[in-house]
Amino acid sequence: MNLSDNISITGKQTKVGLSLSEYVSKILKTTLKKYFKKFISANVIFSKDRFNFKCEISIHIEGSIFVKGNALSNDAYGAFNISNEKIKKRLRRYHRKLTDHRSKNSKSIKFLQANEYIIKNPEKNSYNNNIDEPVIISESEEIIKTISVSEAIMLMNLNDQNAIFFKNTQSKRLNILFRRSDGNIGWLDPKKKI
Repeated sequence: MNLSDNISITGKQTKVGLSLSEYVSKILKTTLKKYFKKFISANVIFSKDRFNFKCEISIHIEGSIFVKGNALSNDAYGAFNISNEKIKKRLRRYHRKLTDHRSKNSKSIKFLQANEYIIKNPEKNSYNNNIDEPVIISESEEIIKTISVSEAIMLMNLNDQNAIFFKNTQSKRLNILFRRSDGNIGWLDPKKKI
């Protein structure tokens, strides 16, 4: 299978020309080849955001490893270049940890299954909302991985997430990491029951 077969380049309510597709494919392959011999898939989505172009890149490296980045610019090439730089920076920062994670987790990864719900924000609606019965607008299944705190930070940053819920390998308890408004990362680790 050719590596370009693993790269999907699409537009959401905007057309993506052949020139842009070839450029994105070439640059993305160069970025990935520097750190990995192979990858599962890469999706690049272009869309319009008011007066700017938005580029969202999502790369499935292997197993449960995803790398995501997005950016806005006044042209599609600029949006892709900025987004690609974010991806390169994350890959460079975590390459050693990713290879360690890969060798350490060649055995099966332990995980829990959970449901994720997206709830409509009651403050954005003018009508009366019952807080005890919020309006669910989306539901999906999620996997809660059993990983270390440093692996959770790595995955949170690679996926460009604001929070991650995981089972701590050290304490065997469910933990949450979240991005604070001051730029630091908060860590919730519940105390043992007495």
